[in-house]
Amino acid sequence: MAGGRILRRGVALIAVGGGALALLAVYRTELAEAGATWALRRAGFPDATVSVAELLPERSRATVRLDKAGTVAGVVTLDHPLASLLEGRLAAVTLTDGRLTLDAGKDGRLRLAGMVLGGGGPAGEKAGQQDGMAALPVDTLRVDDAAVTLVTPKGRASGTLRLTAAGQGDSLLGQATLSAPAKSLPPVAAWLGTVAVSEPAGSLTAKLRFRLDSKGVAAQGDVRLTDLGGRFGPVAVSGVNGVLTLSSFTPPVLPPGQTLAVKLLDVGLPLTDGTVRFGYGKTGALAVERAEWRWAGGRLRAEPFVIAPGAGERTVALRADGVHLGPLLALAAVEGLDATGTVSGRLPVRIAKNAVHLDGGVLEADAPGTLRYDPAHPPSFLEGEEGSPTDLLRNALTDFRFETLRATVDGQAGGDLRVGIAIRGANPAFYDGYPVALNLKVSGALDRILRQSLDAYRIPDAVRDRMTEFERKNP
Repeated sequence: MAGGRILRRGVALIAVGGGALALLAVYRTELAEAGATWALRRAGFPDATVSVAELLPERSRATVRLDKAGTVAGVVTLDHPLASLLEGRLAAVTLTDGRLTLDAGKDGRLRLAGMVLGGGGPAGEKAGQQDGMAALPVDTLRVDDAAVTLVTPKGRASGTLRLTAAGQGDSLLGQATLSAPAKSLPPVAAWLGTVAVSEPAGSLTAKLRFRLDSKGVAAQGDVRLTDLGGRFGPVAVSGVNGVLTLSSFTPPVLPPGQTLAVKLLDVGLPLTDGTVRFGYGKTGALAVERAEWRWAGGRLRAEPFVIAPGAGERTVALRADGVHLGPLLALAAVEGLDATGTVSGRLPVRIAKNAVHLDGGVLEADAPGTLRYDPAHPPSFLEGEEGSPTDLLRNALTDFRFETLRATVDGQAGGDLRVGIAIRGANPAFYDGYPVALNLKVSGALDRILRQSLDAYRIPDAVRDRMTEFERKNP
């Protein structure tokens, strides 16, 4: 009987000891949850909750919600030495497989779970903050490839965020890499008050260094554009590639001297295979210092110009130099059409609110050349009986040696675009080379001809080298 009593006492002791250990584990878990929850609520998230999934002496994994809607979700790893917890701080927070939602209000401030990220305001006052932002209770913060959503009054933008930051008093200093498709540009541009964007294409990757404190978010760094495209009012661009340097992220500021390769810039004429050098200021004005395109063996340059939001109509003066008639007319793919010689001139482009116009553009031959049109199957407008005006015109064009050639361009791009061609010269086989003056009018063909030159697009080596360097560079 004595042995039975000893056995029963042993079992009881084991049960009590096991229960005590279980209670200790529960209390440790609850203590960690309570400490982390309290720290987040003290930081300005009154509805924050922390649910611990795994608790080790100095590290835990948990699910964190900064508000009832769960604007922060994912796997959160917390480094929490006891000394840090007693001070109301976490040594490190790492978010993996996460989702973050930022709210961009009409007042221009960013909010995370209702708390203003820098600056004062109702959200900060609600959380008991004196200056809109309490001292951050995290020594080191890491975000690994989280899906981030920016909700603006004009729509939602989404991307992928990688971030490393360290707390420094009331500030958070760090670096971030943000990748996003170009379709996220319109709501962001509208929220920042910059030039409106529509029909976006391509992608962007930003590598930024930032500081978050009571004054707001200050960031700078580089942004790589890959095959970016879109429409800015009546101006369309596509195939934009390069790396831009941001001296300020909010508001966006690009110092003068930024260089991009541009497959197409349509400012009334579709300009292809070019490079553009520019700057972008706080006012939302795009100041183009230099823009140049290769065009049919020649060059097309724009004089410096500025595109500012709400500035009304403005005119961009384009200068064409040494444009080859043969390659230019070959783009039209008209059977039996060929030419030699070059033309130069000016093409003033007037950009209105919803349309682009060419006003009095003139291209003139640099020297005598030839124009030959001898199709095997002439179009109906050149068919006619022998000796008729159309028959005479067809015969004259089979080998026309021009002394002068002048082309005028007027009208609305994409609409009623009119091209007039006046040429003087002779065909040696037509009436013994008797001098002939011809006046031709073409409508609607120029836009199609120029767009077909996109096949020759190539990113300049200097721009491509900077894009390659961007891959190797840390924020």
